[in-house]
Amino acid sequence: MAERAPRHILLVDDEEGIRKVMAISLRDAGYQVWTAGDGEQGLEMFSRTQPEIVITDVKMPGMDGIEVLRRIKGMNPDVEVIIITGHGEMELAIRALQLEASDFVTKPIHDEALTIAMRRAEEKIALRRQLRDYTENLERRVQEATAEIRRISDFQANLIDNSLDGIVAANKEGLIVVFNASAEELAGYGREEVVGKLLLPELCGPEVAERWLQCRYSEGEQGHHLDTTIRTRDGEYVPVRLTGVTLRQEGEVVGCVTFFQDLRRLRELERQLIQSERLAATGQSVASMAHAIKNIVSGLKGGMFVVNKGFELGSQEYLHNGWGMVQRNIAKISGLAMDLLTYSKERQPEYGLVHPNELAKEVVELLKARAQEVGLHLVLELDEDLGSVAMDGGSMHQCLVNLVSNAIDACRPEICGHELGRVTLRTRRRQEWAVCFEVEDNGCGIEESNKEKLFTTFFSTKGSDGTGLGLLNVQKVAAEHKGRVEVQSEVGRGSVFCVLLPERLGRKQEDEGESANREHETPASHLTQGRRKGRVV
Repeated sequence: MAERAPRHILLVDDEEGIRKVMAISLRDAGYQVWTAGDGEQGLEMFSRTQPEIVITDVKMPGMDGIEVLRRIKGMNPDVEVIIITGHGEMELAIRALQLEASDFVTKPIHDEALTIAMRRAEEKIALRRQLRDYTENLERRVQEATAEIRRISDFQANLIDNSLDGIVAANKEGLIVVFNASAEELAGYGREEVVGKLLLPELCGPEVAERWLQCRYSEGEQGHHLDTTIRTRDGEYVPVRLTGVTLRQEGEVVGCVTFFQDLRRLRELERQLIQSERLAATGQSVASMAHAIKNIVSGLKGGMFVVNKGFELGSQEYLHNGWGMVQRNIAKISGLAMDLLTYSKERQPEYGLVHPNELAKEVVELLKARAQEVGLHLVLELDEDLGSVAMDGGSMHQCLVNLVSNAIDACRPEICGHELGRVTLRTRRRQEWAVCFEVEDNGCGIEESNKEKLFTTFFSTKGSDGTGLGLLNVQKVAAEHKGRVEVQSEVGRGSVFCVLLPERLGRKQEDEGESANREHETPASHLTQGRRKGRVV
C-alpha cells in the first residue's frame, strides 16, 4: 500500500466476513477504518467521520451502492468512492464510474486489485490537494502581486507628481498623457486642460517643439538636453532646461518623456554670482589700482616739472616733451577709469546694425599712428562677403581697440626682440557665428603658465604699464553679446585672439543662446582659416 495513504476510510458492505477481512487488511496498511453494514448506516457514519475514501458494495439490501455513491458525492464531491462489484455486474460498474466513482474492484477481492484501486484514489486525492494548494497560492500570489503593482504604481505616481522638475510624457503622436504638478506650476495650465488635449508643440511653442521632436526619435537617441524658453499661459517666457528620453517598446517608438527644469532661480543665482565675483575682483584690485594711479601721478608730476623747466628756460623742446608726458599720462588715467567703469557696471548691449568691416577700419585708422610710432606693420584683412551684424558698436569698438593695443605692445622691439613686428586685424565669418574678429600678432606670445590667468582678476603681462582690465572687458563685452573669446598663443611666435559674435537673439531666447554657444564651440586651431583680403596700413 502507498506510504502516503489517507488515514480515514469508510467500508460499507452487507457481508460481515468481507468487512472484517478488508478492515484488517486496510488497518495493516496504516488506515483508520470505519465499517457499516448497509447504506443508511454508511451515510450516517460518513456524516460523523468525514473519511477521504469510501469503499462500498454495489448490491446491498435497502439502499444500494449506486445510491450511496450519489449521496456521498452530493455531500462532498472530493471524496473518492471505490465500488465493489460481482461478476456480471459490469453495467453497474460503468454506471458508478459515470457518477464519478474513483474505481471498482470485483469479488472475490484480491489484495493486488485493492492496492491498485487504493493507489489510484490516493493519487487523485494528492492531485486534488496539489491543485487546491496551487490555486490558493496562485490567488494569494496574484493578490500580493496586485498589491505590489498598486504600491509601485502609487509610489511612481507620487514620485512623478511631487518631482521638483516638470514632467511631461507624450505618445508618439505628441499628445500629452502625463502632466505633473510642477509642470502645472511652471506652465500655468491645469492637468485637466492638458492631458489628452494638448500636443507637445502647443505647450512648448512651435519653434522649440520642432527642434525637440526632430531629435527625440533619432535612431539610437536615448536622451537630449536643450536650454530654451517656454511661453506660459500668462505670456511670460520662462528659461528651462529640457531633458528628454525616447520611449520604445520592442524597438518601436511609443512616445517620449520630457523633464522641464525651471532655470529662473539658477539664472538669478548665476547673475548674482557673476556680479559678486566682479565686485570682489574690483575690491581685490584696489591695491593694484592705487599702484597704477601712483605711477600715473608720478608721470604727471614729471611732465609738469619738464613744462615748468621749459617756461623757466624759454625752451620749446622742454615744453613739447613735458606736455607730451602730461598728455600720455592723462590718457592713461582716463583709460584706466573707463576700463574700471566698464568692467564693474552691469549692462545690456545697445544693439544696432553694424558692418564688421567698417568697424575694423575705424579701429585700424585710430591706432595706425601708434603702430607707426612703435615701428610695426598694422594689417587689415577683410572678408568682403560679410554683411551687417547686430551688435553694440561702441562696446565692440572699445573691445577691438583693447585687443589691437595689446597686440601692438606685444610687438615692441624691446619686448619681442625683433624689428619686424606685425599686427593683423581680420574679419571673417565662421560656421554657426555671425562674425569673427581676429587680432593676430607675431610678438612674444604668452607663457603657458599665464594662459589660464588671462581672464582672471586684473592679470597683466605689462607690469606697471597695465592693469589687466582690458582683457576682462573684452571677455565681458563678448559675454554680453552671447559670444565668446578664443585664444591661441605660442611663445616666441605670437598670439591670435578671436572674438565670436552670434546672430542677435531676442530677449526670450537669450538663455537658449547661451547653451547653443557652448554646444557649437570651435577649436582655436581654426582661427587662421577663412577667406581674406589684406592690406598694410
